[in-house]
Amino acid sequence: MKKIFKIALFCTTFLTPFFGFDFELTGQTSAFSKVGFDGRKYNPQKNIYPTDSYATILGEMDFEFKNITKGLDIVIGGMLNALVYDSTIHQGQAEGYPYNFGTQYIGYWAGHSGLDVQSPRFFMIHNAYINYNYEGVFGLKIGRYETDGQDWFTAFNQGGEFYAKYKDFKIWGMFSDARASAYNDWFWDYGRFYTQGEPLMSGGIEFSKYGLSISPYYYYIPNSMNAPGFNITYDTNPNFNNIGLRSKTTIVMLFPFYSNISPETTDVIAFNEILGKNAQSLFIRQQFYYNNYNFGGILYKNFGNANGRIGVYGDPITYNIWTGSVYDFGPALSNMVGKDALSGFLYVGQKLDKFDWQILGRLTTSPRADEQSLALYLSYAFNEKIDAGFKLEYMQVNTHKGYQIGSAPPLESENFSDRSHLMMHITRKF
Repeated sequence: MKKIFKIALFCTTFLTPFFGFDFELTGQTSAFSKVGFDGRKYNPQKNIYPTDSYATILGEMDFEFKNITKGLDIVIGGMLNALVYDSTIHQGQAEGYPYNFGTQYIGYWAGHSGLDVQSPRFFMIHNAYINYNYEGVFGLKIGRYETDGQDWFTAFNQGGEFYAKYKDFKIWGMFSDARASAYNDWFWDYGRFYTQGEPLMSGGIEFSKYGLSISPYYYYIPNSMNAPGFNITYDTNPNFNNIGLRSKTTIVMLFPFYSNISPETTDVIAFNEILGKNAQSLFIRQQFYYNNYNFGGILYKNFGNANGRIGVYGDPITYNIWTGSVYDFGPALSNMVGKDALSGFLYVGQKLDKFDWQILGRLTTSPRADEQSLALYLSYAFNEKIDAGFKLEYMQVNTHKGYQIGSAPPLESENFSDRSHLMMHITRKF
């Protein structure tokens, strides 16, 4: 890390004036906390599986070298996240993980392969990439960087991606050697956690015109998964500016085919359920906007174990799917991505000048567990540099007889757990 900062300092001091590119030093500090309302001590003999609480402080610094030549940027950045409170120290330790359970949120590290659990890491080089963009018709990004725009892959990628655009058509592709989460609430260094030691590749074609977008794509994990899918979106008012009416409909489907696995092979990080040979995901979202109000609904259905390899790497839901308990599988993964799960969402909200609010209700049913959730989201931007967020969520989980909760034995009767919680953050950018 010291070598990287020395190189960045050298470029800033000596090369910037000579070559004439722009330099920016950017970053942020952020404080996050989750408060679980069931703070009891973990006791599987009495069917007590509490909801954890934890708090973090994050610091980030990035050296950005822009327009080295037209369209060419280089960014190098590091991030440190400290776990300043962890309720699991007092709530008790379950089997199967040798460190405090809070480090499954902040610092989890299982090597590059994702298969060898090691001492937690609280610092990483999250950004180290070269980005070239030629007038919006061709782009190439290589290194470590944050992804955007994919239905089934989010957060940070170690690898590369490209796009090429001609009129209304765009082709794109991505190679992922490893993935990371570098945020105030999740902090996992680069590894192959969900792909069982394999890389991941994806690519597709997109056609966009008159508010209609049709995008077939493909995700591939060697020796594990082939998954064709598509996204169809129709937006009646793509240039909507909080005046008038807008409707946006999105349909996403994914068809994973699992290969080179035994009939007993289970998913990696979800709920230890059998993968099977193939599965399907159906996602439908209907969004309405009227002036500064927004409302709509989501239907999300898994046929089989469709999220067993790719659906927790990213998903089109956009809402946090990690809202359960660290004492369960995941950790804290919602049953909405489980085998044969069906979820329905309804929401309403409003965007004001500096203040946004939203109320979201959700019902989930699945063979493993049912969930009921009602959440209030609030966010406020004090200025361009400081913002804060708040979420209060009522959430109940009913795990059915015969299924496991975390490392505990299969349940002998149904278990009702309170997963209600409060999440808050405040961020200062510079």
